[in-house]
Amino acid sequence: MRILLKGFVANGTDEPSRMAVLVENDSIAAVEKDIYGSSAADIVCKFKDEIIAPGFIDTHGHSDLSLLEFPEAESKRRQGVTCEITGNCGLSAFPITPENQEHLNALYASYGIPLSWHDLPGYQQHLAAKQVKLRTFPLCGHNTLRAAVAGYEKKSLCACELEKMKQLLSAALQAGSPGLSTGLLYTPGCFADPAELQELMKTLAMHNAVYTTHLRSEGDRLLESLEETLENGRIAGLKKIQISHLKTAGKDNWHKLDAALELIGNYRSGGMDVRFDRYPYTESQTMLSVILPAPFDTMPDRDITIALQDENAVKLIFQALTQRPAEDWERWRLTGTTHPQWQKFIGRKYNELGEEKIRAVIDQLVYDATTATIGAAGMSEKNMLRIINHPLCMPGSDGNALPGNECSHATHPRAFGAIARFIRIKLDSGNSIGKTVNSVSHAPADFFNLPEIGEISAGKKADITVFDPDNIDCKANFITPRRFAEGIVMSMVGGNAEFY
Repeated sequence: MRILLKGFVANGTDEPSRMAVLVENDSIAAVEKDIYGSSAADIVCKFKDEIIAPGFIDTHGHSDLSLLEFPEAESKRRQGVTCEITGNCGLSAFPITPENQEHLNALYASYGIPLSWHDLPGYQQHLAAKQVKLRTFPLCGHNTLRAAVAGYEKKSLCACELEKMKQLLSAALQAGSPGLSTGLLYTPGCFADPAELQELMKTLAMHNAVYTTHLRSEGDRLLESLEETLENGRIAGLKKIQISHLKTAGKDNWHKLDAALELIGNYRSGGMDVRFDRYPYTESQTMLSVILPAPFDTMPDRDITIALQDENAVKLIFQALTQRPAEDWERWRLTGTTHPQWQKFIGRKYNELGEEKIRAVIDQLVYDATTATIGAAGMSEKNMLRIINHPLCMPGSDGNALPGNECSHATHPRAFGAIARFIRIKLDSGNSIGKTVNSVSHAPADFFNLPEIGEISAGKKADITVFDPDNIDCKANFITPRRFAEGIVMSMVGGNAEFY
């Protein structure tokens, strides 16, 4: 099958110019001023003012299991995403051992897909069997990796456990994983000390692989957490670090952005390629359990539900939550639960629930903490715009691939609109089309060592997005999060095109 695309081509490295792109099977066969002859293609697509660009890359996604349930990947493809870096924030679908299999099956139970594989190749076989329509590159998640060796308990690792982790990580990298992700806010990643992280980083350095991290703190200890990561990388000889969803959480921390960017610049000056991703929203989403007091704050979510079968544990949490200031309840939003009583309130702020707000939290955790999520306002709009417009910033949805129709899975609007909205912000801020396209295609491909994608040039894979630069955007919000992006005309993965 030959498909000829004609129009303004932004190839990922330069500004748009009128060109013709010939796609043959799964690859780009030629890019020329024009390709003549009726026999040149089976299908000819002519575009007027739309931009023919390399497929957009979501550098921070969580579609590891959702792609197996929803292989069409509508929420991503409809915003021009043709490739996703999965396995972020320390959570990946591999490696799986008897130490973590039961926990992961419980965590992902809502997808109805048992995790029957053990390693990255086995997981990739399942993706291929489902004929997933999104190119994926899964990071190895540190939380999953650590639990595969030592379970989820709070402990320091012995030398043999650390060595086993390094072996499993090396196997994943050799099988095609672009790197390691950490989620140092979550269990069991929060138990890792600098020595453990440095040893894993040394393994990454040997493979020229990437380290991505959800920092230990994105608020009160943002700078300390950022410096910890960068210094660990320097000691380990690591060359590539990506800071996940860079933010200054909490109004008292908004002023720290200058210092954070300066710190990143200092380490880049030392030869480390440090970058960051960001979604274009000022409300985050994470597990509801992050608001809990000790000892629940370091428990896996599945264990929290078990622990809360004890009435004394419920009383302890109830008492702790009554001490929360009113402004917390004003900025917290219920974003996901399988509890039948509270599902109708998804998308609403907790303070709207009045005296029932604490009971709602406890009910959701008792019912199933693994599906209870919370949105939290507290980020600066001004800082968000500065981060997105920074030349080191890459797009990251922090969301799953989901269908447009209603399903049982909760979602932040970023799952449907983050990448499109990221582009809208950059264009509205005065960035050129060429530089904007580079930030969502060539730059991520280069950073994650993906030589076959990220450019429109002969020999590359035919991953292509056609978009309208005047209209690309997304109006999804927390009340109606399942709204497809606007301004996407076509997305093509490996020569397979879909038109919208």
